[in-house]
Amino acid sequence: MRKAIPLFALAALAACDIAANPIVSDFNGDSVTIITSQLTNREEALAASTAEAQRICEKGHKKRAEYVSTRANSNTYENADLFLCLN
Repeated sequence: MRKAIPLFALAALAACDIAANPIVSDFNGDSVTIITSQLTNREEALAASTAEAQRICEKGHKKRAEYVSTRANSNTYENADLFLCLN
C-alpha cells in the first residue's frame, strides 16, 4: 500500500491541466510566433495564442492576426504557433 500512494499522487498530478500562458518568441511586424506548452488543453492554448497574436499585431501597423501553422517541439513539450499580421 505504501508504494501505491506515490502512484496515485502521480496519476492525480497527470490529470491536472496547466494554464495556457502564451509567450511571444518572435515578432517582425508581418508575423508573430507564440509559444505554448503541450501540457495544456490544445483548444485553450490555441485560443490564448490567437488572443496574444491579435494583441501584438494591433500594436504594430497591422489590424488582425491570422493563424498559419504550428511547430511541435517534443523535447521541450512546446508548440510554436505562427500567425501572419494582416491589414
